[in-house]
Amino acid sequence: MDFDDRDSDRGDRVGDRVGVMRVRAGIDDDAAAGLAGSVQRVDDRTFGVVLLADDLDAELFRARGDRGIDLREGDRSVDLRLALAEQVEIRPVYDQDAHRRRFFRGKARAFEPEALMPDALVAASNLDAGVAMVAAITTDLVAEIRDRHDLWPTATAAVGRLATGAALFAAGLKGNERVSLQIAGDGPLGALAAEAWLLDERAIGARGYAANGRVELPVDARGKFDVAGAVGAGSLQVTRSSEIGQPYSGVVPLASGEIAEDLAVYLSQSEQIPSVVALGVLANPIGVVAAGGIVARALPGADERAIAALEERAARMPAVTQLVANGADADALLRELAGDLALGARREMQIRFACRCNRAKVEAVLLGLGADELVRLTQERDRTEATCEYCKTRYDFTAAELRGLAATLLEGRG
Repeated sequence: MDFDDRDSDRGDRVGDRVGVMRVRAGIDDDAAAGLAGSVQRVDDRTFGVVLLADDLDAELFRARGDRGIDLREGDRSVDLRLALAEQVEIRPVYDQDAHRRRFFRGKARAFEPEALMPDALVAASNLDAGVAMVAAITTDLVAEIRDRHDLWPTATAAVGRLATGAALFAAGLKGNERVSLQIAGDGPLGALAAEAWLLDERAIGARGYAANGRVELPVDARGKFDVAGAVGAGSLQVTRSSEIGQPYSGVVPLASGEIAEDLAVYLSQSEQIPSVVALGVLANPIGVVAAGGIVARALPGADERAIAALEERAARMPAVTQLVANGADADALLRELAGDLALGARREMQIRFACRCNRAKVEAVLLGLGADELVRLTQERDRTEATCEYCKTRYDFTAAELRGLAATLLEGRG
């Protein structure tokens, strides 16, 4: 980094008030959390800078892409009398590519949004071998969930894997059916949930959340997000339902808490379907870099040699996030796992974030509180706010509106 000397005319320049805390590979959990929440002084400087190179070797990253940061380029002197640190509000940058585009300038296409494939799902099968496969790119979906819930990286990985799994399971839905995945774990994330359903014949909607999205743990021994530690021990429930008829639910104990293995165990134990499940989310403190997944299921009468070959390829194939970050689309994910196995009956669908909440459904929930509780709320406040757990949409109700709901209940009693 190249800092300017003191400005003899105006006093302190930006360079004098910036210090480099550290340069390292991976996510610095403490630094990321601290900088996101407050302005802290480092030594005698106003700001501290942390340079992070996620999922890359620090030296390699510096050699291939680092550019010197010269604060003399168009900088202006800072009059420190303008504001104290406690008067400055720091908010996250939701456009994760705002600075990246200027930094890389085409040097690393895998980091550019143009190099990543749009969210989509592709299903295909080989009936002779008795194998059905579905793969999906879910980068935008997971990014939307992350932004709406302000998830920290480990929480993003956990919720993103679950939402990706829900989208993959939704490939077999029909009509108004939907699939819900719920994890009840004793880890710091608390409860996790994801849902997916058909928006139309060519699109899948999905959503997800965690009870506590501000969870960040050190990476595990493999250098991966410690999703298992964040989820803890517990159970996985998969529910398939529609607006008519009774829902079908299956519950299994969590096998590992890594989610992909847990879904594979569910398919094997609850639905008696031998399966291969691979899910991945690559995230950092400023957003989601890549996300996707693959599910391969054995059909009745499947060729055991074909299944064994799939399992062997699954064990040797690169991580899903590595493939997606390098520009793979859903078809490429299928080919990576299928190898020489020919696939037919191809079907492609879009995936996007969606939510099923609306004001009428919120009113129905409020009616469930009862007339007495609704009246009590009007006495305590002028307005009542209800927030959807999945999309964080806020629904405001005035005291008069709540009294109207209470009157509806009282009229029904009469």
